[in-house]
Amino acid sequence: MASGSSPLASRHEPTHGSSEPLSGLVVSVALSVLSVSALSAFTTQRYLAIKTWKQLPFVQWLVFAIYTDSFMFVFATAILQFGFGVGYSGSVCESAILLCLVCYVTTKLIYLFLVEKAYIIRSSNKKPRLKSKLYIFNSFGMIGAYYVVVVPNFVLRFARVENGECIIGMQRPAMIPLIVFDLLVNIYLTIIFLKPLSSLYSYKNFDRAPGSRKLKTMAVRTFIGSICTLASSVVNLSVLVGLNGEPGWVCLMCCNSDILFSAAVIHWVTSRD
Repeated sequence: MASGSSPLASRHEPTHGSSEPLSGLVVSVALSVLSVSALSAFTTQRYLAIKTWKQLPFVQWLVFAIYTDSFMFVFATAILQFGFGVGYSGSVCESAILLCLVCYVTTKLIYLFLVEKAYIIRSSNKKPRLKSKLYIFNSFGMIGAYYVVVVPNFVLRFARVENGECIIGMQRPAMIPLIVFDLLVNIYLTIIFLKPLSSLYSYKNFDRAPGSRKLKTMAVRTFIGSICTLASSVVNLSVLVGLNGEPGWVCLMCCNSDILFSAAVIHWVTSRD
């Protein structure tokens, strides 16, 4: 009798290869569960705190948008990573890099969040948003320029399957300008809070003014949150450039951790609003 694998054994063999280590799989699953749980808790807590939807501030809508976008990304990547496996095929691997890029783009809703916070803190006379040159520049000019810089990363992306492992990334000519621009934008948004912070702490009797302590707390927390998002964004992009491509599961895990960190920062920043 000739030796060989039986049809039954062949039928039970995996249909795709994956070189993701067991430890990486465990961490990825735990991170996805933690992200979904945290985002659900943040959203529920925010929802229960709302007394009326008609007068809900724009910044609160932004927070809900960020939470929703983050939840959708975690859910989609969980299906892609644990349902198919990023190394299943070239098309699935390609989907992984597109998800990472879309995640990076949509998480820049946090820019609008910081711009809105800056408007609230700096606008003592409550000038309408569309009549504030600084607000218009921050919302449309700066963020519009950001999306122009990010487009080449979609064009110069790469995704390939090597020995069952999905390798994804962006070419350096596209990544480096994005890192520099992202760094400058984050530094600029951080500096925006320095002037109102110095003003808030310069007046001797400011603490006696109505709502002054709340405004000061908001300014300090937003300033710290801006620094945190700056560090997270620069570290993730720098690692991606340094590796010149990384396993798809590593990229998705980094995106999930970045999303969880950003959501936690936003929740902390707005917890006393």
